Amino acid sequence: MNKTKINPTIKTQLFSADKDQVLAALNKLKESGNKDYLPILFELLVAGCESEVETQIQKLLGTVKDKETIPVFINALQEEHFQPIRKNIATVCWQNGLDFSDHIEVFVNIVISENWETAFEAFTVIDNMETFPSAEVMKPIKLKMAAALKVADEQKAYLLEELLKLST
Repeated sequence: MNKTKINPTIKTQLFSADKDQVLAALNKLKESGNKDYLPILFELLVAGCESEVETQIQKLLGTVKDKETIPVFINALQEEHFQPIRKNIATVCWQNGLDFSDHIEVFVNIVISENWETAFEAFTVIDNMETFPSAEVMKPIKLKMAAALKVADEQKAYLLEELLKLST
């Protein structure tokens, strides 16, 4: 994604009631978007858009390769406002292949606290990490996972056990 200002025309099109205008704006973003559009796309998802639009947003978010967008994704995952689309955000985090290892605790917290489907998507992000933080950084995270394991249901227990194995 390039570093350009938000184009007011594209922003207006994204919030249009006309699905074709929204899809046209999304196509423009595929070619020339920037990270400043990400919160707008999250807002569209949380507001509830047509399934075709939602699918195109998911595809677009899953192709983001700019590492400067990582904090934007992490902030969205942590914002309560975006809780209804947390699963969608976690899904695109593993699809886009960005390195979220510095934010492993955010994904562990999602595994612990969210429903099974959202937890599984967060687990997948961690499972796809090529590197893990240092043992010193991981120690309190492992303790948190071990504590959660004691009260977890069977599905969550499986995910937490696998995460503990991965992070050793």
